[in-house]
Amino acid sequence: MKTTTKSILVACGLMAMLASCSNDINTPNSGNKEQPQGLQFSFTEEGYGEDEVLSRAAANKAPQTETVDLGDCEAEVSMESEPAEKHPRAATRAITNKHYTIRAYQAGVKKAEIRGTFNGTNFIADADSPQDMQLNKGEAYEFIAFNDNFTPSGDNELIITRDKVATAYMCRKNVYIDQYKKQQINFEMKHVGSRLRTQFVCQKHIPNNITATLDTKLNNIIPTKETYNINTESYTINSLGSLVAVPNNSPASTEPKFTASNGGQTFAYTSTSNYHYFLPESKNMGFIKITFNAGTIFWKPLTGVIPWLSFNPISMKPNKSYVVKIKLKPKFRYLFSDGTTGFRSETTYGGAPAATAKTPIGLVIESGIAMSLKSIENDQWLEGTNADYRQYNRNMSNNFQTLMSWENGYDETWNAANNTVNVKGNKAIPKGDQTNTGNFPAFYHAGHYTGYFISPIISPLPLWLQNTKWYLPAFGEWKYPFNTVAFGDMTALSGATDYGGLSCYSYFIENAITAVGGTSIMSKNHWTSSQNHPAEAGQVQINPTNMNWNRYRWIVQRNSVRAFIRY
Repeated sequence: MKTTTKSILVACGLMAMLASCSNDINTPNSGNKEQPQGLQFSFTEEGYGEDEVLSRAAANKAPQTETVDLGDCEAEVSMESEPAEKHPRAATRAITNKHYTIRAYQAGVKKAEIRGTFNGTNFIADADSPQDMQLNKGEAYEFIAFNDNFTPSGDNELIITRDKVATAYMCRKNVYIDQYKKQQINFEMKHVGSRLRTQFVCQKHIPNNITATLDTKLNNIIPTKETYNINTESYTINSLGSLVAVPNNSPASTEPKFTASNGGQTFAYTSTSNYHYFLPESKNMGFIKITFNAGTIFWKPLTGVIPWLSFNPISMKPNKSYVVKIKLKPKFRYLFSDGTTGFRSETTYGGAPAATAKTPIGLVIESGIAMSLKSIENDQWLEGTNADYRQYNRNMSNNFQTLMSWENGYDETWNAANNTVNVKGNKAIPKGDQTNTGNFPAFYHAGHYTGYFISPIISPLPLWLQNTKWYLPAFGEWKYPFNTVAFGDMTALSGATDYGGLSCYSYFIENAITAVGGTSIMSKNHWTSSQNHPAEAGQVQINPTNMNWNRYRWIVQRNSVRAFIRY
């Protein structure tokens, strides 16, 4: 942001006659309003501009990220070397009651000084300040202007402390005095310190505030007091201190739910903290840590610590604004071939050594329930023709909420008692084992998922897997991936009275499956075991920003099958 005073004439008490007869240029308040004499000043106070992304990479090395475990999610601290996109600065605002000191130097020697307040229209010199600046025409001067957050120490040093650096401004400029009369000098005041904030970014909305603190991992590494040498234009650190658990809270995201990230494809949701201000020569910013106290992004409240922002020293530059971007990624749980559950990091896909890595066979969608990683394509619910439309399940309903309450996919796959008299062949054989003419391919292929996809890669087959069967899920069982993995709108689901799409982050399901070698689930119609009409069965379609529950598929048509397992 830039704030500007009107150009004003610096008052003094010298007579106009002396100004016109001498080579001295002063700053008089001339009675001749049409032709003012002396130096005329204007001031702008410039903002920090837009944030730049700090570099975590050492010199000549590619940008790095560091992943930190925070319980149910991972934080990827990204401190890239390239600056963030710049945007126009905000509009100017009027200056009111700004107090500055202006000095003029030649060869490192102070030649003049004036102190006073700019109130937006006039400069009023302090009573104890010189009332003019007498300078020689035809000579160059090094001007320096600074505000009251600096403490002068003699003629050539200024002292600044961290508690005042947030609003400390300074400007240096070389000016050649070439006019007897009006000559304007504009001071573009800039921050001498720098500021830093954190920004959490996510593929889903951030539902509530994140409460955290910043402090330093090591003691006495943050400059708290420095001396600026006007001649050498350099800072000397006088004392060091630490950050002691300063608040670093950030609000819930405001971007539109579900659509801003197109169902979880991009890190579109942000939660940005307040700024923290630092002196020049602050070079150990990488040793700042973030401790989480509250805030739920995925399933559980955030816990833990990001122990450092960088492995390498980070030097913050004056008048710069920095942001540490922290990507929050959910940690999906998988069912492994040995019957245990865990995370991608325990598999070869997550970097685990092949000798100890576990083999994922399903995505956990609820405690004790997993979805298969692979799908069977182009499968019929019923092998037959239009003439075979019958009620084949003992239960059938066209009511959406009734269908949503059914979680009996296992029974409809493996319990022959769910067959009706319309089932061809041996009605005592469950649909999951029907191989006769007029059988149920979707049920059979789901029920024999182990033989199709697991036995070929795991031998011998674990005993638990030999005794546990996959099945074609019921209509209502799809609410588990909708809720647990895709963070769907359960309020909308519970209130729905008809078939249709309900908002969620479907790409979480897609990414979780494909991240461990599974096949895509996106934009496919998936059979359910639930029959809503003699000619129809419920089916679920996965779209980027919604999961579409519908019934508009004839049971002899072909769709995808995604098996579930209860373990």
